[in-house]
This record gives sequence, C-alpha cells and structure tokens, in this order.
Amino acid sequence: MTGRIAVGMDVADLPTPVVVIDRSILDRNIAAMAAHARACGVSLRPHWKTTKAVEAARRQLDAGAVGLTTATAAEMLALADGVSPSVFWAYPPVGRERVDAVLSACRSTEVIVGTDSVEAVRELADRAHRAGFRIPVRLDVDTGLHRTGVAPEGAVDAARALAALPGVDVEGVWTHEGHVQGVGADAQRRRLTGLAAGRLLVETAEAIRADGIEVRSVSVGSTPGARSAPTVPGVTEARPGTYVLGDENQVRIGTVDPADVAVSVRSRVLSTQPSEWAIIDAGIKAMSSDGSTHGDGRIGTVVSEGGGVVVTGHEEHGFLRGAANPRVGDVVHIRPNHACGLMNMHAEAAVVADGVVEEVWRIRARH
Repeated sequence: MTGRIAVGMDVADLPTPVVVIDRSILDRNIAAMAAHARACGVSLRPHWKTTKAVEAARRQLDAGAVGLTTATAAEMLALADGVSPSVFWAYPPVGRERVDAVLSACRSTEVIVGTDSVEAVRELADRAHRAGFRIPVRLDVDTGLHRTGVAPEGAVDAARALAALPGVDVEGVWTHEGHVQGVGADAQRRRLTGLAAGRLLVETAEAIRADGIEVRSVSVGSTPGARSAPTVPGVTEARPGTYVLGDENQVRIGTVDPADVAVSVRSRVLSTQPSEWAIIDAGIKAMSSDGSTHGDGRIGTVVSEGGGVVVTGHEEHGFLRGAANPRVGDVVHIRPNHACGLMNMHAEAAVVADGVVEEVWRIRARH
C-alpha cells in the first residue's frame, strides 16, 4: 500500500477522487504501439511524462522500447536510477540545476540531451569536457509547432556550432510534431501534416550529413503523428506518449479509439442542490485544468452510465452538467482531457483488472 489505495481492494471501495487504469487496455496499447514501430522499422522511445510510473516504463521496455523520453530533470533522474538503459531528455538543459542533473544521470545510464542552440548547452558542454567525457546531443528542429527548435534553414549552421563544442557529440536531430493535434479531427489533414513534419526532419538530417556531421538519430514524437511521421523513410525513432493511456482529447480528434482509453477518474457526487448541475469531488486538483479539444472549456467527460460533462471546476469541486438524474453518493467515471496533466496531479494510481486493484503505481517526479 502506498497511500489511500492497496492491492486487492475492490474498485467499488476505492476512495474518490482516484485515478484508475485498466490493466488489459494498458497492455494492449503498449503492445500495439510496439508492433507499429516495428512495422515502420523505427525504434520506439515512449515519452514517460504520460505515466510517470516506473511500472509503466518497465512494461514499455519489456515490449521492445529502446529507452524513454523525459521532459524534466526529475523524470530523467528517476529513470536513470536503474529503470531505463537510455534516456532522451527532450528539453534544453539551461541552468546549473539541470546541468547537475545530466552529469549525475549520465553516470548510471545513457543520457541524450535535446537542444536548439549552442547557448542552451554551453555550460553542460564545458563541464562535461572538464570531467573528461562527452554528452550526446540532438538538435531540436522546428517542423511547424513553433515552440522550441531551430528553423530548418538554420539547422546546418546550428549543428556545425554544436559540433565545435567540447564535451558534446551531435548524435541526431529531433522534433515534436505537436501541431498535428492542432489540425483536429480531419484524419487526412493530420496524416499529411505528420508526413510533412517527418519529411522535413529527414531532409534536415540529410543536409547536416552533407556538411560532414554524421547524425545517426532522426527522431519524431507525438501520439497524433504516430501513424504518419514515423512512416517516412529516413526517420529512425518515434516518441509517442499519450497512446499508452489515451484521453478525451485524442478521442475527440480521432487518434485514439474510445475503447483504447485505459485511464479514468472515479469521482462521487457531493451535492445536487444547484438545479443546473451536480457537484462532484473531482475539481481541477483531480482532473488538471488542461484544455479540451472540444473547445467548450470542459475539464472532463463522464463515460459511465448517466453521462454528462464536467464543465468546469474549482480546486476540490467539479461542476457536472447533463448527467441523468444524479444522486448524492453516485460514482461517476470521468475521461480526462489530457492524460499527462492528469497523472501529474496524483500521488498514486490504481491499476485494476476484473474489478480488483492489481497494482498501485506511485507517480514519480511530480512538479
């Protein structure tokens, strides 16, 4: 037992609000993505921020993943502690604390660092050089999201500048084609957008190689783009994250089938006094405030009998509208907007099969 929940508990006895993960769906999702990566001929390096659970990481590695991807220093350190043989930190290592974390983690596992500039990695390069070793780095290329990443036309110069630094090796290029999700529910537009991102990254890698820098990895990463970007010849690695649990945002745009969503939040009705909604015990501290691709501001969608939408939330109160005859004490199952944000809100999750808790996952490296 790690807290409020324990192995062997009946799901009906779980305190609320609580994250529940269907073990059979989880395992099916892991197997399906591993098979897809093999069919594409690419390595699979799932993004661990979706689950933040060591047990999930080990399942993914056992299914054939070459390593894991992380977003934070704490995630990287957690995986370096005997969990993953290789970690790609897809985030600029800016600041002494982040540099310290890389230098610590790389003593126990392979650590690859993502950067879009010399400035972001200069301190790491200098300190690694003084310590007598080299850190593999990947150049972040903007293929359309416009968040981080060097513009493709500037990638050769950026790679050349990185290669001139002591203490680092330019191992590859990478992108997060998150703009594929922004296309929405149009499957053909999503496919074409993902393919375009993959092709642009491959072309960028080829230009860098032509300049004399032999980058090995060409890494794409997103769940919305997982069926398109990794199929481009020349891509070597895929880094989807949300696929392992699924969520309402992915269901809404059509990248995940409702039957493949493994995660939900069990919540209880607390009050039915306001006529326009019922109040449940899952507010933004239970669901997160991540936005919805429905565009209506909801923080969750009820998928159990009675239906309804959690239209908004205070910290500990969710506002449930549209449910059929809700009563105080009723339990509702809510599909979260975004699985990654949800997991970060909870200290533990119940992994269940046949109505019984089989595992209790501790959620690591929470912000």
